[in-house]
Amino acid sequence: MEILLSAKNISKTFHGKRVLENINIDIRKAEIVAISGASGAGKTTLLNILSTLDRPDENNSSSLFIDNHEVFNLKKNDLANLRNQKIGFVFQFHELIPELNVLENICLPGWIKKDADVKKKAKELLKYFGLNDFGDKKPLTLSGGEKQRVAIARSLVNNPKIIFADEPTGNLDSKNSKILFDLFFKLRNDYDCSVVIVTHDENNANICDRKLLIVDGKIKN
Repeated sequence: MEILLSAKNISKTFHGKRVLENINIDIRKAEIVAISGASGAGKTTLLNILSTLDRPDENNSSSLFIDNHEVFNLKKNDLANLRNQKIGFVFQFHELIPELNVLENICLPGWIKKDADVKKKAKELLKYFGLNDFGDKKPLTLSGGEKQRVAIARSLVNNPKIIFADEPTGNLDSKNSKILFDLFFKLRNDYDCSVVIVTHDENNANICDRKLLIVDGKIKN
């Protein structure tokens, strides 16, 4: 199956402490991969590097390819364009802008991309997520599960190749957590995108196509 993301020899050091050490990962097209491990194992650090939000230690042998683009060699503007066009983000605390309504929050990545059709796409996503009546509402009026669905809709508006989710069920109860993971599988099938999820929930991690367990900064086979 086609490799969508390939990371080689990824290491990261903070304040003299090696957090990640020579990580090698391939993510296939339309694959759902869980990254699990104990608190402080380096899960979020790895996700931030894979999603281009952070860079590894300077190392001539490290590399990151996303959809055949060599990320670490891109200029700042080209990296921003790649991030906005190929990648979707879902954060634990949603990161919705409180001054904007739900529809406007979903539109944000498309506005950055200067997509003239983004409002139409956002309304289609509202319908897809069962949020037809929520477009004019502000994020503060929503439940945790509703906020997370809005955040996922926002991550999809530019039709990304890969979605990165950092503890997306961290603030949800077990029922809503399962609903959200079921939704990721539906998205994979309907939108043909890969999903990489950091999770501390072993039950959720075990239902993914693959689970990558990080122990002391290394992937344990």
